[in-house]
Amino acid sequence: MIRNTGNSMIIPQLAARINLTFHTLAQAFGKIMSTVKPRHAVAYHFFNDDDTRYLVYDGIRETYDGPLSMADDMMVWNITRDKIIERMTVSPDDAWDVPGPGKASPPDRSRKSEYTQFTLEGRFDTSDVDGTWLKEFMKKHELTEKDLKTGQ
Repeated sequence: MIRNTGNSMIIPQLAARINLTFHTLAQAFGKIMSTVKPRHAVAYHFFNDDDTRYLVYDGIRETYDGPLSMADDMMVWNITRDKIIERMTVSPDDAWDVPGPGKASPPDRSRKSEYTQFTLEGRFDTSDVDGTWLKEFMKKHELTEKDLKTGQ
């Protein structure tokens, strides 16, 4: 099933797979933070734009009520024993990366994973909050379990 949204084509099955496989849902991030109980949680690597940040924020707040920053470029945290201060960097300009003097080396595919066995086996179960989102998403887009399988 492909939906035309004007300027782009969206495949709901792919969107669901990406959210459940490659990224952490906002509600799942909140559940993890509620378990970890950090002094200050930082949400990052999401589209922190006017049309998306509030949905992400609200999703996190469904399962986490502690201190939270929605990270953005040039954001800084000054951390001391007594407090954490969030602020934006004061900079005269934005710096962009520049090409290096030579071509980058290809990745060494013979190098073994540096993840420990503990990390590889320690997937945190967020299926309860993922399931809530997924059920609503599947109903809205008229999807079945088969639609979410790879290659379907």
